[in-house]
Amino acid sequence: MKSVVAHEGFEPCRRRSLLQALLIPSAALAVLLTAETGWAACNDGVKASCTVIGDDCPGEKVCDGGIWSECTPTLCHPPPALTPVLRSEGLGTGNELYSSTTGPTSTRSFVHARTFTVIATANAGPAVNMLRLSGNVDVVCELGGTESTFRTPFFQDVVASGTTAGLTLSRTFNTSAAVCPTTAAYRRTAVRYEMAATMYAADGRVVSTWPAKAEYLRLLKFMSWNIHHGVGTDSVLNLQRISNTLLASGAHFAGFQDVDRHWSGRSDCQDQPELLRQQTGMSVLYSPSLDEGANLFQCGLGSHRQYGNALLSRFPITSNSIGFLYHPDGFERRSVQAAVVTIGGTPLTLFSSHLQHGSTENDKLVRYFQALELEDFIGNFGGQPKFLMADLNAEESTWELQPIRDALQDSWFAAGNASRSRIDYVFSSPLPVSRAFFVDTLASDHHAYVSWISLEPTSVP
Repeated sequence: MKSVVAHEGFEPCRRRSLLQALLIPSAALAVLLTAETGWAACNDGVKASCTVIGDDCPGEKVCDGGIWSECTPTLCHPPPALTPVLRSEGLGTGNELYSSTTGPTSTRSFVHARTFTVIATANAGPAVNMLRLSGNVDVVCELGGTESTFRTPFFQDVVASGTTAGLTLSRTFNTSAAVCPTTAAYRRTAVRYEMAATMYAADGRVVSTWPAKAEYLRLLKFMSWNIHHGVGTDSVLNLQRISNTLLASGAHFAGFQDVDRHWSGRSDCQDQPELLRQQTGMSVLYSPSLDEGANLFQCGLGSHRQYGNALLSRFPITSNSIGFLYHPDGFERRSVQAAVVTIGGTPLTLFSSHLQHGSTENDKLVRYFQALELEDFIGNFGGQPKFLMADLNAEESTWELQPIRDALQDSWFAAGNASRSRIDYVFSSPLPVSRAFFVDTLASDHHAYVSWISLEPTSVP
């Protein structure tokens, strides 16, 4: 094809304008002119703003092969955001559910039966066809030492036809209505609730809140265990076995004795309270009954050598204190660790202690005076429920433990068990005890003792 030649009075640009106006569509004209003259309208890949006829939003065009694409409208008026919210009423101050689309929330726990309401809302603004509240109610039931979960799903809808006024729906839950099957002699241990609110927009968008979770702990589980600094009956040091046994038991709280921190080679100079925290994920407090300076020939000069008691809790600890018990010259110092936790607005106090060992008359007398001081220490914590997890180094009927028996109930007998030889205990305020049992394990030279206790004076199965 011949090149376009300029003649006097008729420039190529005018010829191109005439062809464009009269003969050739714009896209084809661009191809023709590019081929004839080597001229390109744009550089490939370049983007530019443009105006879409009849639209007040800006558009965008892209250069491809030296040619601008058609002007494509961009989204300058996004639809209103969908922001569903789920909240509760009736779980108590500071313990209510609140869930949105911004991130997960923690489980809300409580220990007394109650009725509560969950409210789901769809925000005003976007056109919405439906709001849904959905989830599950799980009843945890124990039979013969094994816990099973029985699930009931639910959903509830409120339907609209593109309303922009917002939507609300609610559902009421009663913990007493969530019961175990009657086909066997189950015991209800917990009720767990999980739910979310979902908005269905008229334009097809679907948005849900993060799941909101609540749990009614009908029975709290306490473990008392002298862990023998992590050395088992097989003479193997393995603190992980202690943690695994605790986690497998489902205990909410534990009182451990014989816990080392940089004590000696018998526990490999471990910081056992910190290891227990890492291995279990629970809050851990430590009361060193013995606190000695660093020893080059034990665990080096970097840390104090400590030996004592630990308290572990699934729930945050709000306050704590340590008491030291009677110890005349020649006897090992003993301590008691106390902690206050609050579950759904209900405070309770935990104690872990370890009394004098030995069978001589002097040992028994020292143990008796320690029990007296332990009783006084526990009595200073007001009227909230109290739970003592301890190695008392004396059999259940011995005279030196009488001060403890006068102050608290022995959960072993409260659960209906017969007398047996034991020195590890869970004592509590006078509350119903569902189960009390020992866990047979080689992780320590003591068996772990577990007790399931309700904070309600009466409660249905």
